Amino acid sequence: MTKSVLFVCTGNTCRSFMAEYLMRHYANKRGLALDIASAGLAAFPGDTATENALQALEEVGIDGTMHRSRKVQPHLLEQYDLILAMTPGHKSQLVKLVPELAGRIFLLKEFAERADLEKDPDDSVEKDYGISDPFGQSLDVYRQSRAEIDLAVQGIVEYFLEGGDNVKIAIGSDHGGFTAKQAILEHLKEQGFELEDFGTHSEESCDYPDIAHEVARAVAAGQYDLGILICGTGIGMAIAANKVPGIRASLCCDSYSARMTRSHNDSNILCLGGRVTGLGVMLDIVDAYVKESFSGGRHQRRVDKIERVQ
Repeated sequence: MTKSVLFVCTGNTCRSFMAEYLMRHYANKRGLALDIASAGLAAFPGDTATENALQALEEVGIDGTMHRSRKVQPHLLEQYDLILAMTPGHKSQLVKLVPELAGRIFLLKEFAERADLEKDPDDSVEKDYGISDPFGQSLDVYRQSRAEIDLAVQGIVEYFLEGGDNVKIAIGSDHGGFTAKQAILEHLKEQGFELEDFGTHSEESCDYPDIAHEVARAVAAGQYDLGILICGTGIGMAIAANKVPGIRASLCCDSYSARMTRSHNDSNILCLGGRVTGLGVMLDIVDAYVKESFSGGRHQRRVDKIERVQ
């Protein structure tokens, strides 16, 4: 579930600035709780927005005079669930800077189209998702950029309001993972995820394959976006879940692996070891896993090769 959004352009005085303030305006108006910010790949920290950008926003009732530019840094990017770039060049630079966050990085207009559930994009048609830089140009050019950004931002806000960003998670454990499962359920519930507890419901001994197969079949059938399975080591759950066609269950012991298996392997079930991984580390792993998304591209080809093996 996206709770924080960062817009990125070059100098953080025009496009990403307008995107930040427009989205905050619409989110506040609709009662949508989001942490919204912006930054620039080549920004001079502390710069004000350009005069024409301020004027373009003032014309729609938004005061941006308090804005001060920020420069993109890896530690800043790590703080945001969704990173929206203005041009393909910006996106490429961001992915090169933080490849481990590739699954969070999109073009603004690309994500807006993805968020429009009424559309069925034709991937065979090459599309221009870029928003050109108005810097140093006339107020009319700024107005045109504002209009493009405004349309995209409103679509994304509606998408979030309709629950399009909600992630449904199936979670299960055997007796060895019961205590950890209860903690993970509470942790994710506080963040607003839709959860289903498949058991077990006590520390009484039970067989991990029964729980693993039930969760895996529900995820494979599309009833849930992701699954989480916990046993003593996580190994048994991973082996059992991967017997179900369409499941890519990954045993993870650190946050980096959790991000990578979502981003590169399109993993749909996270397996954890309740007796070998500390709870604090485990919750960090869970957060990294559920916030990441598949980056596609060359990784899709590799996932397709996995899926062709029966």
